[in-house]
Amino acid sequence: MVYSYQVVKFQTISFVQGIHWSQSVGDKGILYKSIKDPYSKLIVQSPNGSKKLYHVPKDRTVVVTSDIVHFLGESA
Repeated sequence: MVYSYQVVKFQTISFVQGIHWSQSVGDKGILYKSIKDPYSKLIVQSPNGSKKLYHVPKDRTVVVTSDIVHFLGESA
């Protein structure tokens, strides 16, 4: 499976299977880490209103800064 680095501008962000994410605050923004194997899911709603589902592998960190999400993952 190939994972690529994604940078997504968003209005709302939803973490599917919410109990499978850990959250912390770092100097780069809010950090979320997927703790479920093999992956957890992330829904990002873009400024144009479209929603997209992504798979984020276990132990990958999602960084949320203002209205941009940075993460390693793939479009579902």
